[in-house]
Parts: sequence; C-alpha cells; structure tokens
Amino acid sequence: MQANPRSVDKLFNSQARYVVPMFQRLYVWQQDPQWATLWEDLIEKADLRLAGKKTNPHYLGALIIEGVKPISANEVTRLLVIDGQQRLTTLQLLLAAFRDFSESQNWAALEKKANRYIENPDPDTMENPEEEVLKLWPTQLNRQVFSDVVTAHSRDAVEAAYPLVRLKYRRKPEPRSLLVEAYLYFYQQIDDWVQRCGNAEGEKRAFALLQAIQNDFCVVEISLSEGDDSQEIFYSLNSQGRPLSQSDLLRSLIFMRAEKEQVDRDELFNSFWGAFETPFWNEEVKRGGRTYSKLDLALRHFLTVKKGQLIDARRVNEEYKLWVNGTPPPYDSVRNELADFTRYAEAFRRMEVPQLGARCSDLGRVIRDFDVTTALPLALFLELEADLEPVDRQACEAQLQSFIVRRAFMGEETKEYNKFFVEVVGTLRGMKGSAIVGTLEQKLLAGGGTTRFWPTDEQVIERALTSATYGQLRTAGLRLILERLELSLRGKKSETEDISHQLQIEHVMPQSWSRHWLLNGREIDNDHRLFPFLLNEEDGSVAEGIRLRNTLVNSLGNLTLLNEYLNPAASNGPLTLKLEEYRHSVLRLNRYFDNAKEWDEVAIRKRGRLLAEAFCKLYSRP
Repeated sequence: MQANPRSVDKLFNSQARYVVPMFQRLYVWQQDPQWATLWEDLIEKADLRLAGKKTNPHYLGALIIEGVKPISANEVTRLLVIDGQQRLTTLQLLLAAFRDFSESQNWAALEKKANRYIENPDPDTMENPEEEVLKLWPTQLNRQVFSDVVTAHSRDAVEAAYPLVRLKYRRKPEPRSLLVEAYLYFYQQIDDWVQRCGNAEGEKRAFALLQAIQNDFCVVEISLSEGDDSQEIFYSLNSQGRPLSQSDLLRSLIFMRAEKEQVDRDELFNSFWGAFETPFWNEEVKRGGRTYSKLDLALRHFLTVKKGQLIDARRVNEEYKLWVNGTPPPYDSVRNELADFTRYAEAFRRMEVPQLGARCSDLGRVIRDFDVTTALPLALFLELEADLEPVDRQACEAQLQSFIVRRAFMGEETKEYNKFFVEVVGTLRGMKGSAIVGTLEQKLLAGGGTTRFWPTDEQVIERALTSATYGQLRTAGLRLILERLELSLRGKKSETEDISHQLQIEHVMPQSWSRHWLLNGREIDNDHRLFPFLLNEEDGSVAEGIRLRNTLVNSLGNLTLLNEYLNPAASNGPLTLKLEEYRHSVLRLNRYFDNAKEWDEVAIRKRGRLLAEAFCKLYSRP
C-alpha cells in the first residue's frame, strides 16, 4: 500500500480512468453540507489567488484505488475506486460545470483546459472508446445520468434532458437526480461569482477559480498493492457513519471477485443484480426487534438453507464468505453463484408478497397470513433444494401447513420456530426425493413440549368447542381457515376455487348479543354482558352462562364469512334479520343456516364440532 498526496491536476491530467465498482453505493452527496462546503472552500482559495496571496493545499480526504490488469494494450489504464467515489464524482461535476460555463462565455482556452480533466484524448485508439473516454466511470445505476451531464456541454442541454417535473396539486417539483442537481448548483455558483465584478474581470476570475480547483485541492491517494485485501479495506472504511447492510457487503464480495476474474460486470448486473436495486428489496421490515431490508432477509434465508444452520443476522456476510470460499467451492463461477441466489430471491419474493388470487392452500399464503416467516428456510428448501416430485412436494408442504395452522389454532408459542425449522432443514439436507417426506413427518411428530408439539385431532376439536378463536388468532389466518372450510364444503360440481377477497369474518350471534338475544329466556343488559361479576350472588348460574356465551360467541362454530355489503346489514341484529341476509349468500358455510330456527350455545357447539372435524381433515396429522 502506497499513500501520496495528489492535486486535482495530478488526479485527472493523465491518460487513466477511475472505475467505480458495482459494489459501491449510489451518489448521495447533497447541497447541504457537501456541495456548499466545497464551494465555500473553493472561492476562499480563488480570492486569495486574486489577491496575490499564498495558498495552502486543502485536503478533501482519502482516495483508495486498486489497479486492474488491462485486457488489451489499447485499454486505457483502469483504476478501481475502493473509497472516495463521492469526492471524485463531485469534482467531475464541478469541472463539467466550469467547462460548460467557460464555453458559454467563449473562453476557449479555459474550456479546453477543463475538458482535459473530464475526457481522455484520442478515443480512436481505445479498446472501448464509449466507456474509456471519460475519466470517471460510475456504477451502472449512476452511469447514464452522469454521462448525459458531463457530455452535454451546456446547462440548457442538461435542463432539457432532465427538466423539473411538477405534478398537479404538488407544491414542490418531483426530485431530480443528485448528479443533475450538483451540476446545476455549481454552474449557478460559478456564474454568480465570476460575473460579480462585471464582464471585464470575468475571465480573470474564472482563471483563478480553475487554478484553485487544479492546485489547491488535494486527496491522499492510497494505491493498493497486489497483496492488499481491497474488500476488507472497503469494509473498514465504511464502518463509520451509516453502516453497510449485509446485502451491501454481499454485493461488494461478488463484484470485487467479478472485477478480479475480469467477468463482464455490466452483463452480470443487467442479468442478475439490477433486479435487486428496486424499492421492494430496499424496503425495511422488522424481524425479532431489528430492522432489515428484504434483500438482507433473502440473503440470510438463502445461506440458512445452503448450510442447514441458524445464521446470526450480524454475521451473514462473514458466514457467506467462509461458505463460498470453502473447499470445494459451491460454485465454479460468479455467474452461477448469482443465478442461484436470484432463484432463491424470486421464490422468497413470491412467498413474501401477497399474490393476486393466491389460493388458501398455498404455503406462501399460510406463512404470510399466520406471520410465520421463520418457516421460510424450510419452505425454500422444499421448493428449491429437495428435488421433490410434485406429489411429494405437495405432501411435504401439507405436513408443514398442518403443523403451523394447528399450532396457531391452539394458540401455541412460535418463539422456537426459528431454531426448529432450521434444525429440520439441517436434518433433511443431503436427502433427495421421497425419503424427505417420511423424514419430515417424523421430525414434526417428534417435537415435544409446548413449543414444538403437533396438536392431535382431539385437542383441536376440544379447543374449537371450549375456547375463543376470534381475537386469539390473527384475522388473516382465521379468514384463511374459513376459506378452506368453505371450499371443502363444495362438491365436484361446484364452481372454481375463486373466493372474493372482499369477504369478511362474521359472528352469527353478535359479540354485542345482549340487545336481541335472550340467555335461557332472560334478557341480559349490556353492563352485565360485559361485567357478569356485578350480578348478585344468587345469579351465579346466570353469570357463568354469560361467561360461557362470551367465549362461544368468538369460537369457530359461531363464525362465518360474508361480503362487505351483507356484513353491515346483518351486524348486531336479531337472528331473523341475520337469516334473511344469509339467504343472499352463495357460500356453503351460510347454507348451513337455511333451516335454522334458533341459535344458542348448543347450536354453536354442534356446528363447531362439524367445522373442527372438517378442519382436521384439511390439515391432517398422521
């Protein structure tokens, strides 16, 4: 490693180009504080030069570069920017603004001198002139805008290419690229400062400004040697300020290796990584009290499946490096590595995002609606690693759904799921095909204690008859159970399995039942419905009846589905009104009430048993 001070003149006055690797972040510097601070420092140096006073170099910080072996004799010297891309990009935009302003004033000498710092000469002798002509070549996400700005050669051309867009009813215009805004900011500042003393002094002031840029601003250029680990240096330099995410580190690992292997980086980005530079993958979600991007989560699940081990969220990148560099390595090329990860990420996205028309029997929907994302590693393994025939995969997914849904229905804990499901993956790794079906069944049945047992039919039915389901179970999960019960009641001659997503959970006997629903022939006021302990001691049996009813009202036997128009109409009305509304419903769940004459605790339990038995068939347990 060699460190040397470099002025802007020495940085950009040679036939070389600075390439920002794919692992770097986007350009993020803004007017306050970065552009404004740089401009204030610059005019201070320029004023000293105009006054004939001595100036001292102003250091902008470190620039860490790594040379890359050329692919041909015609290639312009390529230097990878390990750290310092924000400074280099800003200086290039400043120089482009100065050049274009000078061109607008017909100051050809200044324009030509500034352009020498932006473009490499003799493009006809280059290997790839479109890319190599520019001194700075940003990441692909910044490249088009940067190239447009520095090759436009006028402010008007930049503003025409990137105009301010004002939407109706919005007070502020839509945000423009920071690259565009930086160029326009510096152009305006140069215009204002140079013209301050009139046209007669303008060119003299502009020359002083260019001299200040050239000679009064320096970086400490650190050139890495062959034995230096550029990736570790990149991590260390970026450990301050906003921390790098695990997916940032993965991107750096992959594309640094791609650079050294001389793989076509743009093709890799376009074919694979570009799909991850979207709002969906950058969206942050909370898991276990911490915040992660969805791309971070996908990476962690990917590695968990590949290793069959629980991965510490803070050590994903370290574990990934050890795994991908293992003996033998899991991939023979970076391309295959990215292709495999992309395959997993797409599957993760399908399970994470609600799919339009997703059936209630889909494993992804079960995981989402019951909020059991800890089952994702096992679900991904079954889909992508287990090499299962469709019938075997269906059997495995049915077992997993039964385990999840039965436990949720029983109100059991999920706190050990992260460990348990990864243990299952570890057990199944190395197996293929039908052997996995029996092993998965045995593993799920072998779980003990309240955190891992697989509830029996008797336990499920008992729970349905004696406990509240509504309020205890997630609304989305309860609705999914009722959807599947509805479909199970339909015969082969019924219509398709499409169920409107506008259906809502309905209580047959309303939660506020005191107004229209007698209890053993007695009217119960609302206060006593809510607080049965306020009754006199001689009304002990009534108080117990109230407590029982309040429980059964929220039990499975008292729940159904209605659309958004029927539900408000039925609401808290009496049974006669409800039965009239139910006749408009086409659901088999509601055909049960066609011949109903009364609805009480006995009727609720009777229907509850029927539904619980159907539930046990849908989510069967060996």
